[in-house]
Amino acid sequence: MTLAFVTYDDGHDALLVEWLMTQGVMVDDCEHWRAAATPAVAEQLLAALVAQWQQTPVDVVLFPAGALGDELATRLAWRLKGSGVCQISSLALAAGEVTKATFGSALQATLVLTMRPFCLSLARQPARHTTISLPEGLTQRELSLAPLPAWCAEISVSPSPSVHPLTLARRVLAVGQGAESVDETTILAMAAAMDAEAGYSRARVMNGGFDALRMIGISGHLLAPDVCIVAGASGAPAFSAGIRQSQFIVAINRDAQAPIFSTADVGIVDDWPSLLTALTACMRDS
Repeated sequence: MTLAFVTYDDGHDALLVEWLMTQGVMVDDCEHWRAAATPAVAEQLLAALVAQWQQTPVDVVLFPAGALGDELATRLAWRLKGSGVCQISSLALAAGEVTKATFGSALQATLVLTMRPFCLSLARQPARHTTISLPEGLTQRELSLAPLPAWCAEISVSPSPSVHPLTLARRVLAVGQGAESVDETTILAMAAAMDAEAGYSRARVMNGGFDALRMIGISGHLLAPDVCIVAGASGAPAFSAGIRQSQFIVAINRDAQAPIFSTADVGIVDDWPSLLTALTACMRDS
């Protein structure tokens, strides 16, 4: 089964190649369809994608994660009478199967695709850097952007937000709803004492008084730190999706039956504020 991956930003190239390699795809056999620039609207790239597929048809067209990739995958599938699936987490190329999170990331669905081409977009991945480069023999095809459509009178581009330090932290303190009386100043001080960045569950942020830009999970950051200390979080699927790529997870919760313990490398049944206060005191004294 043949595959082409589409990019419109230099930052996508290596990440898509790395992801394909983790799926067991022989990247040397793929094609790279590269747009000259990031389109402001999907219409600028759709006609070029259709024309390229008609010239060099492939079984799978893969797009980067994000709203633009989701829209292009869906609309290209409709134009080519194929199958479109957005935000996939894995791909079994030979079998024509993909998986994606459903029900707020509580379940993983496996979908068997039958109508080709399969137009797919990736799910969001944890922020990370990669040193992987494109294979030298990779077939690359340039896609030209069309002018803005007539219905598009004006476009204003919001500045891209800077990378939040939480997404690149090697150590993270992820705090859930437990021990609601502990304020953000105290949590940030605990995290700083452990040379970590603090983040919060959606429930804690929605209760007020906590930085929404530090929210972890499906509606916040997806993280991949070396160490993640999860304090007072039950382990709801939407939250756990934000930390599951951590190399080592320590969970602290008063409830011995909390779901978070099933994914933790180390579990501690205790009151997390008392435990972390003692831990940070030991670290200061050492």
